[in-house]
Amino acid sequence: MRPILLAALLMAAAPLASAGLDDAKAAYESGRYSDAVQLLMAAAKQGDAKAECGLGVMYEHGRGVPQDLGRAMEWYLKSAAQGNASAENNLGYLYFTGQGVDRNDDQAFQWYSKAVAGRSGKDDWDASIAWTNLGNMHYWGHGTAKDPGKAAECWQHAVDLDNPYAANDLAYLYEHGLGVAKDEPRSLTLYRKAADQGYAHAESNLAVMYETGQGTMQDYPEALKWFGEAAAKGSGFAQFKLGRFYERGLGVKADPVEAYRWYLSADRKGEERAKDALARMRTLLSPAQQAEGEKRAAAGARP
Repeated sequence: MRPILLAALLMAAAPLASAGLDDAKAAYESGRYSDAVQLLMAAAKQGDAKAECGLGVMYEHGRGVPQDLGRAMEWYLKSAAQGNASAENNLGYLYFTGQGVDRNDDQAFQWYSKAVAGRSGKDDWDASIAWTNLGNMHYWGHGTAKDPGKAAECWQHAVDLDNPYAANDLAYLYEHGLGVAKDEPRSLTLYRKAADQGYAHAESNLAVMYETGQGTMQDYPEALKWFGEAAAKGSGFAQFKLGRFYERGLGVKADPVEAYRWYLSADRKGEERAKDALARMRTLLSPAQQAEGEKRAAAGARP
């Protein structure tokens, strides 16, 4: 479940207070959190809902003010009373996670539902997050009956708003036929949509589709490419997969030192399967080769 943060909620400031909110956004993005709080407070005193929600974000995360989840709730509630969807989504997040309030799935579900009500505008990132969160509630049965079909409907709304997290989740449903008819080509398209937006989980999932030939022709070089993208973002799973590809020469010339490098990186990320792989490679590589693999691993995660 994801909250809406300050930079996102101030992307389209209301005309009445756009100058002050633009200044607050600029201060926030440059790390001048105290200045951002002062600017938001001035706008909030005039009843600006975006500023009220922004103050909630600042208190929730302790930026420019001491962290105070109670104060965050107060500002979110003020903003939500004016129908601000970002505040409604963030209230849902606090209730779902039990931060500053007793954990309550029913309340979380209700706030997420309010956040998406009547939101149908294009390029509405706030609504896309709320739709994604509401889909998660339906999928897992939090605050409502478990219903993958309704989750798919919510995630589709978010996908239409270019949300990569929802695209990845919806792709999973189509891949496995959960709540929707199984459709691997559709799954591949959705994983690709999320991967093109740089979402590491989707990059790994897309790579698996190419590796196994699901929804497309088997394509090891393409799989290697997408595992490389995810590995560069720190995915231990993708790093393990790169190790396997280099060890076995899948889509690339076999390179046991490079395989060792990626298994080592994956192990440091907590990928359990990397331990056995490392033990195996250590029986095959000389101390000099192992040292070279360690040097490459220390140099960074980019293939």
